[in-house]
Amino acid sequence: MSISDTVTRSAFSRRSLMRGIGAGAMGLTLAQIGLVREAAAQDESVQDILNIIATVESFDVAFLGYGLASAAAGTYDVPWPPLVVQVVTAAQAQEQFHLEFFQQLGGVPVTDTFTAPPETLTSFAAFFGALVEQETSEVASQIAAINTFTQLGDPGLVKVAYQYGAEEAEHRLLANYTLGVRPANNIAFAPALFTTVTEFLDSLEARGIINGTGEPIVYPGPVTLDPTGVTEREPSGPAATCAVLGTPTASMATPAGGMATPAGMATPADGMATPGNGMATPRTGMATPDTGIGTPATDIGTPETGG
Repeated sequence: MSISDTVTRSAFSRRSLMRGIGAGAMGLTLAQIGLVREAAAQDESVQDILNIIATVESFDVAFLGYGLASAAAGTYDVPWPPLVVQVVTAAQAQEQFHLEFFQQLGGVPVTDTFTAPPETLTSFAAFFGALVEQETSEVASQIAAINTFTQLGDPGLVKVAYQYGAEEAEHRLLANYTLGVRPANNIAFAPALFTTVTEFLDSLEARGIINGTGEPIVYPGPVTLDPTGVTEREPSGPAATCAVLGTPTASMATPAGGMATPAGMATPADGMATPGNGMATPRTGMATPDTGIGTPATDIGTPETGG
């Protein structure tokens, strides 16, 4: 049985996970984290997503750590420049912050042991090529997650998935640049590779990252995390909200007087549909003109003698 088969694939409900999580949404209070955990536990599909993200972030922390250790030991065919070491060190810390946040939401890694192709720990090009592929897939996984969270009507989770995916896109760009690709920012839109996040988990098995035959790597890896210079360590910013279409407010569904049943329109006032004097029943001098218009005066309609 593949590891993804341990993830329950239940139908998504329309229950809103984050409804009621108010301003400041994600930097969450302990009470809000408890709310998300409770809701996630009730909806296995969302729990699956949290678990998969926690799993892949565990892999990222370990993989980057093993790469850094191999670079320090001098086992790569191309030495890592100090700037590359600095960037990868920061990326590893960012992955750890991702992991910790999604664990706060209730995510549980389905494994902490992974496999990597041996060449990724000896070949500079293989390591950063694998990193580009991994980060591309992680961004795509969040496109799938955003689709699910949108169907659930949970703007808070949509916001977090976007913030998380945007940061992984930075990793892809940096790895691509380090690999020597020019321009490194060579895609206009992130590829949408998966329909569901579970498909992303399946792809990790297909690539041999989980249950593979490569070099075993175990979270958290062999190096000490260094978060120096890393800010925005949890999602922040204004709360994400949206109006649910099809459920109009009272002022729209039950209009006030003068809207659906406006005065002088559907039930018209005098002078409109049931007109008052001077409209449908015109005043004297309009439809029945006064003397000098409808009945011309003598000096106009009856010309003088000699005219």
